[in-house]
Amino acid sequence: MAKSLGDVLQELLHQYGLAQRVKEFEAMNLWPEVVGEQVAKVSAACDVRDGCLYVEVTNSVWRNELYYMKPEIIAKINRKIGQNLIHDILLV
Repeated sequence: MAKSLGDVLQELLHQYGLAQRVKEFEAMNLWPEVVGEQVAKVSAACDVRDGCLYVEVTNSVWRNELYYMKPEIIAKINRKIGQNLIHDILLV
């Protein structure tokens, strides 16, 4: 029985241990959608390591605002990617 291309790709991602890294990139790419256009203009997700999303923020006022929004943002990202991948956000 023939497999779909999507199924084959999923198997290869798991076989080579890349599935987790793909989810991490997905989490970074979701940043503008999750925080909205205004916040995305002053911040950008730049990396994910060990469940921590690293976000560059252009000024301290927005960094402070995002600090208090972290639980809500983490929940939105994890809900969109379908797993609890992000456990913290480091604002730099």
